[in-house]
Amino acid sequence: MLLGENLFLLLLIIQIIGVIILLVIGWRLRNLIWQYRRLLTGKGEINLEEVLMRLGDRTKRLEESLSRVEEELEKNREEACRYLQRWSLLRYKAFANTGGEQSFSLVVLDRKGDGVVLSSIYGREESRVYAKAIKNGKSSYPLSEEEQQVLARALSNKS
Repeated sequence: MLLGENLFLLLLIIQIIGVIILLVIGWRLRNLIWQYRRLLTGKGEINLEEVLMRLGDRTKRLEESLSRVEEELEKNREEACRYLQRWSLLRYKAFANTGGEQSFSLVVLDRKGDGVVLSSIYGREESRVYAKAIKNGKSSYPLSEEEQQVLARALSNKS
């Protein structure tokens, strides 16, 4: 009989411990539920659900705005390739009988190497201005030594 009484007491102690554990877990669960409800209902004008909804809407608007900005940036990058960005200027004395370096060659190019060479040849009796198109860093017209020099300098300016 002693074994049966010991077994009964052991089971009774285990049940009491189980009930105590259940009571502690129930008490903690009740506190968690109270905190959860307090979060959802909030203390002020808005509750957590409204905050989350507003954040979701704001995130969506920001993503749409970011998408528009990225599209605009890509368009601006493509446009920027066509802007005149590289240039070089060389002043020189075209004729021995003229004073100073009155003649010049100017190259203006975009990022792709397209643009123009402008040359002004100054003489005592007359001055002339020439324009030669540049495509991919090359001209379909013959270039003078000075024009070749300024073209090479402009092409080396990788702005």
